[in-house]
Amino acid sequence: MSVIWKNLPLRFIYSGILYFILATFLGVLTLLGFHFKQFHSHLMLAGFVSTTIIGSMYQLVPTVIGTELRMPKIAEASYFLINIGLILLLLSFARILPFFVSSPAYILGVAFFLISIISTIRYARLKSISVYFFLVAVVFYLAGTVYAFLGMTGKIPFKITIHSHILTAGFVTFTTFGGLYELFPMLSLRKLRSLKLSYLTLLFLAISIIALLLGFQLSNPDLIRAGGIGFASSFYLLVLNLLLTLARKPETPSPLDISVKFFLSGLFFGIVGITLPLFNVSDFSHTHLLMVGWITLTIIGAEYHIVPMITWMEKYSAKLGLEEIPMISDLFNLRLANLLLLSSIAGVLLLVVDSLRFLGGAILSFSFLTFAVEMFIVQRR
Repeated sequence: MSVIWKNLPLRFIYSGILYFILATFLGVLTLLGFHFKQFHSHLMLAGFVSTTIIGSMYQLVPTVIGTELRMPKIAEASYFLINIGLILLLLSFARILPFFVSSPAYILGVAFFLISIISTIRYARLKSISVYFFLVAVVFYLAGTVYAFLGMTGKIPFKITIHSHILTAGFVTFTTFGGLYELFPMLSLRKLRSLKLSYLTLLFLAISIIALLLGFQLSNPDLIRAGGIGFASSFYLLVLNLLLTLARKPETPSPLDISVKFFLSGLFFGIVGITLPLFNVSDFSHTHLLMVGWITLTIIGAEYHIVPMITWMEKYSAKLGLEEIPMISDLFNLRLANLLLLSSIAGVLLLVVDSLRFLGGAILSFSFLTFAVEMFIVQRR
């Protein structure tokens, strides 16, 4: 049995990579004028981003709090339900199936994920700010999927802005903040600069998202603007804390980890993407700076750590001291990773320039496809 199939977090992550490839391809076709926007966006968010987050959380949460993943059979079931549910949802967007048929499997999978994570957190031996971010994130995840189901089936009035912000500003942002607060200090070999500032970020982010959602529900522009400013401020607090962390002397002098380089690039695009709406720029630039520039580069950075680490543990940890084995960093090509970082940055910059959008999309497609191939090669090394 392959390492991917044996390991639940890897199974989610590699499923996400496959969705990533397909979503990227459909994104290029959308730039060429084909009508795949809905499929592209859902494959990116419900496919690539969500399954990658779930896989990463199934790995990180037990590790961070010093326990084992609880209710593993429920967690295993969530893999099949979420992936089957996603395929059924795509059939609904293609008007082949009604949403009341396709949605329950996906919602049940999300609920199982929530149950397993909350059950695991109950047995925490160690405290971590990241876990609080993750806990709020999974609640938003379930809320966003249930809201979409009730709206699509006509049970409640549906607003796409509320649905998208519950999932992106809620689920994805809380998860990304939590992941960065855990991985950034660890991989940069530095101690987090301010734990108090991270708790303040958590509180500020939660209040801002609630204000945003109320603003969209009530069609209140003042609430929306206040929520947007608060959301941007929480992001600035995160960036400030991480940059102050990076400014500290490392515990062990060494070159900056490739994951941290991706994180820093993602944070730059995140700052730009979050600030631009305050100046009424186009939705395309705002959305893609956040989803491609910030979220995608952050996920790629995390995968350059998580995928080789899990693979090494599964394939080589039992052989340690018995035979010559590779280092974790030997499982991927560092030079290629640095080139992909540069090409991804260039692609995002070109993507938000109207006249160069297709070129940016093409560069990103090549970069992301190469990254996906590299992640599969990790299993062969």
